[in-house]
Amino acid sequence: MNSRIIIITTLAIALLAACASGPKRPATTIGDNFAFTRDYLPRLIREKMQERKVVGLSIAIVDDQQVAWAEGFGFADKEKSIPASPDTIYRAGSITKLFTASAVMQLAESGKLDIDQPLQTYLPEFSMRSRFVGARPITLRDLLTHHSGLPSDFLNGSWGDDAADFTDLATMLRDEYVATPPNTIESYSNLGYSLLGHVVERISGESFAGYVESRILRPVGMQQAYIGPTLNDSEQSSKGYAKQKVRATPALRDVPAGGLSSSVIDLARFAQMTFAAGAPGGNQVLRPETLTEMQSFQDTDGTFDVHPSVGLAWRLMDSLGDDVGVMAGHNGGTPMFYSEFLTLPKHKLAVVVLANTDSAADVVHEIAREALELALESKTGIQAHAPAELKESLVALQADLERLPGYWSTPMGLVHIRRTGDRLKFEVDGHTLNLVRREDGYYHLQYKLLGLVSINLGDMARVGLGYQKIAGREVLGFYLDGQPRAIVAEKVAASPLPEHWNRYVGRYQSINSKGAIDLEGVELRIKDGLLLATSTIAIDSLGMQTSTDVLWPVSNNEAITHGLGRSKGETVRFFEQDDAVMLAYSGFLLHRVD
Repeated sequence: MNSRIIIITTLAIALLAACASGPKRPATTIGDNFAFTRDYLPRLIREKMQERKVVGLSIAIVDDQQVAWAEGFGFADKEKSIPASPDTIYRAGSITKLFTASAVMQLAESGKLDIDQPLQTYLPEFSMRSRFVGARPITLRDLLTHHSGLPSDFLNGSWGDDAADFTDLATMLRDEYVATPPNTIESYSNLGYSLLGHVVERISGESFAGYVESRILRPVGMQQAYIGPTLNDSEQSSKGYAKQKVRATPALRDVPAGGLSSSVIDLARFAQMTFAAGAPGGNQVLRPETLTEMQSFQDTDGTFDVHPSVGLAWRLMDSLGDDVGVMAGHNGGTPMFYSEFLTLPKHKLAVVVLANTDSAADVVHEIAREALELALESKTGIQAHAPAELKESLVALQADLERLPGYWSTPMGLVHIRRTGDRLKFEVDGHTLNLVRREDGYYHLQYKLLGLVSINLGDMARVGLGYQKIAGREVLGFYLDGQPRAIVAEKVAASPLPEHWNRYVGRYQSINSKGAIDLEGVELRIKDGLLLATSTIAIDSLGMQTSTDVLWPVSNNEAITHGLGRSKGETVRFFEQDDAVMLAYSGFLLHRVD
């Protein structure tokens, strides 16, 4: 997190909003055949693309069985001046998981598998180590809902021309540990979906790509979309851009988790299939009851699930009001490509946005949400309710002043909360923000320019944090507009570090990296009685990412990444080999260099 970028971006957005001369909003947009939406969105899209230097983007709005509007902006290939269009093919990333889940459910419909049976029923070669005595087997439903307890990824070899095949994972994982027992917490796992793709191959007797293309893509009417490790080299394919330069698209091992390439028009047809109760043009792709189950909340009893948010692959949100209904969709992100696929099943509306630039993540999300809200108003007259503006600051609770200070494990790495008098400070990645309690009772992040002027961090003003204790563990819940969403942090409890762990302190370098992702190095140190690991991961053409995590010893030579959720609870092993101290994590081997 770079505070200067946050400040500049926030001020720029405010200035643009003040100066822009957008189209005048009519008294009512209902029944205008999306006229205002089609007039307003191109201006917004161009503004945001310019602001974030996005090279190319395509969008489609779906109204039941019609594409109400589709357009491309910028370039699919800037060097050849080929414009982006509704038919431009992009990497769709994790939207692929909707198709993998659909393939699994087709096989379930035909009686060839049961999603409540253990994974090993269909992949007997799959096995992993576990420290959880008495934990039940991992089922296909656990994989579909990201509640399997598997590690999030097996990073080494996941990207690059020499990437292994996803069907190798079942045996590659044998020496790895599960992170949690099944149904403990939603923890996003690409590994889980690669294993599901392997099940599709095993049960159907066809290749995963061949099955999805012949049984889902083509019957739905997605004539140009395909499944594969990378983009085909064609005039219709978009280039990928990082740091404003065209980059080669690396091959992906975990194809069932992210191997779909598609245009917005083809993905619009997938939305139309769901609006047609699984039978577009009378061609039954999925049964209506199957779609209903896939778009129904599945995560209602996990130990650390504070609010349901996932169906069978579909990401679900029910906080938009009864008149709007559930929003169902998925997003995706691969090197240089970002995607958003959102639907409102109750009103048979959908928006698809695809982009080809490494800086496009926020742009894609914001445009998709804005487009869906405008389309909803045009079709039904229902206006999205703006979240209440929280102005007043409340005094921090005495209990929070005592229990919040300390170290917390989060998805962004290690966070330190400090108390200064009756105030709380939030420190991450060398930057300090205030934790301010607002009228909703939750704590919000606030940055003060030069220590004087308070600046809300964009949509972060809608995000609150609240303390909870669940199953004996101290956690911070994430609240959006006052509604619970997920657990985002766990407090690191004070515990004496066994003396022998000092022998592993030092710097480590990778010796077996494969492909486009390289765990270049890990620095292990002890601070305030905690074992800290600072990891540096290099991604070809995209630069390096550094994060710090607490390692929590669980044996004499094994530790787990502390915390809950994605990439937490995963095992780091230490051992000696040829008189060298070695570290193993996520398929990487590193040796200590000092």
